[in-house]
Amino acid sequence: MKKTILVSLVAMSQLAFSQVSLSKNKLVKDGQVYKASQYKEVFQNEQALIYYKKYRANSTVSQIFGAIGGGCMGYGLIKVLDGGEKLVSVDQYGVARTEKTKNEGWSMVGIGAGLVAIAIPFAISSKKNLNKAIDTENGKGTAFRPYFKLENAGAGVALSYNF
Repeated sequence: MKKTILVSLVAMSQLAFSQVSLSKNKLVKDGQVYKASQYKEVFQNEQALIYYKKYRANSTVSQIFGAIGGGCMGYGLIKVLDGGEKLVSVDQYGVARTEKTKNEGWSMVGIGAGLVAIAIPFAISSKKNLNKAIDTENGKGTAFRPYFKLENAGAGVALSYNF
């Protein structure tokens, strides 16, 4: 009877003090690996669930903008490397006449770079929300994390203390 109670107490303490971590885009809790879609089984804390949902939303937006931007940049580079010449006509002697066309490739590269630039803040935000979710679930404090930041301040450089 005493052994049964002891084993039960140890098992309950393991459940109460279990740690969540991340390993290759998989959630790990008590040595068991969960898929990212099984996050409701891993996170018991309501605030951690909110952070994880924000992580998923920001990650999805980041991946969409990044993929479309990368595709636009790739398509634009192909157009730039194509040369921008167009066959206009072939005369009766077999001589081809070509003329330079307006190359729209660089505009596509610029649009793609803009979309990738939009994706970067979403990716950074998603990483922060994932870390907050894991820290909240593990019982670590996430409220006060001051840091220094080097910023551009008009004509100079500024060092700011953020908290």
